[in-house]
Amino acid sequence: MEVYGKTGYIKADNRLEARQRLEGEKAFKSLTFEERPYPYNDPFALFKGVINKEIELKPYDLSSLENNLIVVEILDAAIKSAKTGKAVKF
Repeated sequence: MEVYGKTGYIKADNRLEARQRLEGEKAFKSLTFEERPYPYNDPFALFKGVINKEIELKPYDLSSLENNLIVVEILDAAIKSAKTGKAVKF
C-alpha cells in the first residue's frame, strides 16, 4: 500500500515494514511495526470473535462497522471523482 499526502508519503512493503519520506527529506525513513496479537492479526479470527460476541469493538475502531462505512463513502466518492474528473464533496 502507498499513501500520499501534501507533505510526504509512506510505502508499506509488508504488514510489518514501511518506508516514510517527508517533504524536504532526501531519503526514506524505515519503519518497523510489531505483530498485532491474535486475533487482531487475523481478520477472519477477529470477525469470528465479533460474531460470537467474544470481542466487542469500540465505535470507530479500525475494524468497526462505523469506520468501514466511512471508508465505503470515501471510496464511492473517489470512484465518482475519477469518472467525472471533478472533486466530490461529502
